[in-house]
Amino acid sequence: MNPDTSLQTIDWIILVIFIVGSMSVGLLFTKKASKNVSSFFVSGRTLTWYICGMAWVAGGFASDTPLWVSALIRSQGIHYAWKYWGMLIGWTLAAVLFARMWRRLGTVTDVELLENRYDSKLGSFLRIWEGGFKALIYCPLVIAWVVKAMEVISREAMGLPEEYQLMTTATVVGLGLIMCTMAGLSGVVATGTLQFGIATLGTILLAIMAVNHVGGLDALVTHLKSLDGWPGQNLNFLPSSGDGIAAGTMPFWNILGLFGILWWSAAYCGDYAAQRVLACKDGKNATLGVMFFSILYFPVMAWPWMLVGLCSLVSFPLVMGADGVLIDTLGDSAYPRMMVEVLPIGFKGFMVAALVAAFISTITTLFNWGSSYTVNDLYRRFVVKNASDKHYVSAARIATVAMAVLGGIISYYAGSIEQLLKISWVILPASTVVGLMRWLWWRQNAAGDLAGTITAWSFGTAFAVMSFEKIAWTEGPRAWVDGVAFRVLDLIGLSSDASFILSDELLGARMLCLAVLVAGTSVVVSLLGKPTNMEHLKKFVMRAKPPKFLWNPVLERTGCDYDSPETLGRILVSWILAATSVTSLIFAIGKLLLGEPMLGLVNLALFVGSTYLVVKRTNEDFKEELSTSADEDAELAVSKR
Repeated sequence: MNPDTSLQTIDWIILVIFIVGSMSVGLLFTKKASKNVSSFFVSGRTLTWYICGMAWVAGGFASDTPLWVSALIRSQGIHYAWKYWGMLIGWTLAAVLFARMWRRLGTVTDVELLENRYDSKLGSFLRIWEGGFKALIYCPLVIAWVVKAMEVISREAMGLPEEYQLMTTATVVGLGLIMCTMAGLSGVVATGTLQFGIATLGTILLAIMAVNHVGGLDALVTHLKSLDGWPGQNLNFLPSSGDGIAAGTMPFWNILGLFGILWWSAAYCGDYAAQRVLACKDGKNATLGVMFFSILYFPVMAWPWMLVGLCSLVSFPLVMGADGVLIDTLGDSAYPRMMVEVLPIGFKGFMVAALVAAFISTITTLFNWGSSYTVNDLYRRFVVKNASDKHYVSAARIATVAMAVLGGIISYYAGSIEQLLKISWVILPASTVVGLMRWLWWRQNAAGDLAGTITAWSFGTAFAVMSFEKIAWTEGPRAWVDGVAFRVLDLIGLSSDASFILSDELLGARMLCLAVLVAGTSVVVSLLGKPTNMEHLKKFVMRAKPPKFLWNPVLERTGCDYDSPETLGRILVSWILAATSVTSLIFAIGKLLLGEPMLGLVNLALFVGSTYLVVKRTNEDFKEELSTSADEDAELAVSKR
C-alpha cells in the first residue's frame, strides 16, 4: 500500500468521529420510528420543504454520483452533463404537478396507488407484481451501483489493499443498515440533513483545492481549450447533433433520449421520490421540496464535481489510443484520484467522510424505501393483515437485510457504475410510461397497465442481457435485433452501422423503441378491455384531484366535481418557469466559473426572477387548499371539546 494514497491516523480519526456522530443522530429517532408503519416509512408526514429538499439531495447524491459525473465530463466534455442535468426537466414537472397529486392521494408507497386507481383482483395483483419487482429486483439494482462506487472509494481514496476493500464496504453498509432498521425514515432524514451539509462542504473544498492545484480557473480554461481531440474542447454547455467525437457534439439519438425521454421517470415522481413527497406536511411543502431539491441537486452540487473532473484532465491527461482517439483510463476512479492528489492530511479524512456521508444517506434511503414495499404492499396487505404495528416494523427490519445481500451480489458482477446506469436508463423511462398513464389517461385499465409493465421489463431485461458480450449465447439474438433495427432506421432515413444493442450512440433509440412498445401495448389492451368501474374512479379522482381536463369523462358520468388549480395553461407556464429557474442557475454558475461573467450575471438574474414567480404561483395554488384544511382542523378541534 502506497502511503501517499492511504489515509493517515488523523484522517481515520475524523472519519470515525463522523460515522459515530451520524449513527448517534439517527438512533435518536428509534422511538418515533417504532410507533407504527406511517412513522417508520413516511416519518408521520411531518417534513417541511427545506428538510425534505436537503435530506433528499443527500439521499440522491450517493457516493457514486460525483464519481460518475466527473468521469463523464472528463471523457466527453461539459455538454455531456445533460446525461445528469436532463432529469431536471422531469423533476420540475413533478414539482408543479405530480408531487401535488401524490401528496393528496396520501398513500404510504407509490405502489399502493394501484389498488386506488384500479378495481378488481387484477388491481391487487398489480400491487403484488410491482411491489415484488421493486423490492426484490429494482431496489437491489440501485443499491448495487451505490455499493460499486463505495468499492472505488475504498480502493482509490482510502488506499486500501484489495483484501480490505470488500470488508470496509460491508462494514459501512452494515452500520447504515443498523441505523436504518432502528430509526426508520425519520432517522434517515435527520442524518441526511446533517450529511448534506458535510457532503456539500467537502465537495466544494475539493473543487477549490483542485482548481488551485492546476493554477486557477484561467489556467484551467486555457488548458482545456488546447486539448485537441477532446470532445469538450469548445466548452459548450449544450450539445449539437453530430458523431459525438467532434467537439461539442452528441449523437442525434442521445440528444433525443436525454431531452425527450429520460426525464419521464423523474416527472412521475415515483419510487423513493414518492416516499419523500408523501412524507411532507402538505402539497405546498411537497411542491417546494421538489423544487428546492432540483435547485440544489443539479446546479449547486454538480459544478464542484464537474470542476474536479475538468481539473483531472490536467493532473491525469487522457491517453491517445492506437486509432488516434483519446482514451480515459481512469473512468470512475478520477474523482477519488484527485482527492489523493490535492488534499493534505486531515482534509482527506474529511472528504472521505463526505463521500461516506453520501453513501450512508443513500443506502439507508434505499433500505427504508425497499422495505416499505415488502411490508406495506406485500406482507401487511396480503400475508398477515391484522397484526400489530410493532410486528410490521419488525418485518421491515428483517426485509432490509435481504435487499442488502441482493444488492451486494449484483454489485459484485457489474462491471462499472456506467454499465448499471445504462441498463436503468433503458428500462426506467419505458416502465414510467405506464405510470404516467395512470395519472393522465382515465381509460387505462388494470389489464393495460399489466401488459405495459410486462412489456417494459421483459424487453428491457432482454436488451440488458444481450448487452453483456461475455455471455456467448447472446450473440445470435443480438445480431438478429441489430439487423431489424438497421432496416427500420434505414427506412426512416436515420440509418446507422452501429449495433442497436451495444452502441452508446443509439442509447436514445433503444429508449424510444421500448417506450413506443410499452405505450402501444398498454393503449391497445386497455381499449380492448372494459373501463375501470366508474365509482372506483370517482373515489380516486376525489382523493387525488388530478387535472380536470384529463378526467372530464369520469366527472361527467359520475356527477362529481372538485376545484383544481392545475389547468393545462397554468401547468405549462409553471413548468417552464421551474425549468428556467434550475437551468439558468446551471448556466449562471458555469459562466461565472469559466470566464464569461456578463452571461453569468444575466443568467443569475433570470434565476432569481423565475424562482420568485415559481414560489408566488405555488402560494397562489395552495392558498385555497390550505385555507380549507385550516377550517377543517378548526371544526375538528371544536367537535372534540
